[in-house]
Amino acid sequence: MAKLEKVPHLRQEKRKKNTNRQILVLMLLFFLIVLLVLFFRSSMSRVQDISVTGTEIVKADEVVKQSQVKLNMQYLFVDTDKVSTSIKNSIPAIDTVHVEKSFPGKVRIIVKEKPRVALWMDARGTLYPVTAMGDILKEYANPGDSVDKPIIRQWQTAALLPTFAAELAKMDQGVRQQISEISHQPSASDPEKVILFMKDGYEVHTTVTNFAQNMAWYPSFVQSLKREGRTEGIINLSEVKWFEPYKQQQKQGKSDKKS
Repeated sequence: MAKLEKVPHLRQEKRKKNTNRQILVLMLLFFLIVLLVLFFRSSMSRVQDISVTGTEIVKADEVVKQSQVKLNMQYLFVDTDKVSTSIKNSIPAIDTVHVEKSFPGKVRIIVKEKPRVALWMDARGTLYPVTAMGDILKEYANPGDSVDKPIIRQWQTAALLPTFAAELAKMDQGVRQQISEISHQPSASDPEKVILFMKDGYEVHTTVTNFAQNMAWYPSFVQSLKREGRTEGIINLSEVKWFEPYKQQQKQGKSDKKS
């Protein structure tokens, strides 16, 4: 009997299958390209909403501007790391930035501003926030009706300000809120001398070094003074702690003049 040659028939079937697969792949690619084109031309592919949270002294519009994210730009092209870096490098008042993207077209910018511990008063009486690092944020003048931090009215040595600001940040918040004004008044014997005017009528003399530790004595010291009926005067909170009433100081001044 003659042998049946079926090999050519099998080859033809394989070629047909391969051809069908290629056509199917091409069709899928075609539809994928069409879908991508339709997507990039639709509003769903673009930034539709930009929100900013966490700002207090910095305006949200400023954050959006420095983020370089704009409405209707391609949503997929928004690089969250680059946005965060751009904002931090451009706005000195901001400490951290976190950027979130959510479909469709939403970008959320979450910022945390640098902690502020005081207000700096310039020669014209304008107030500026002072951060815990000792930076004076002169881009953000403080509104006149919003004084919620101690005012640094006089400061002689700029190099001491970062150290003092760090000490302010370490203080108990309740004690810090009792400080009305701060004045750095160095002397020959104490170049770090600081004078505080408190809201409850006392005047505190202390130093930049160990300022937070020294001021931790204030509540108990004042409580003891008030029990004795001494409601105003000078409290020294340095290595040696003492109290001197204002009246006694005035009498001493008069006797010095007579002599």
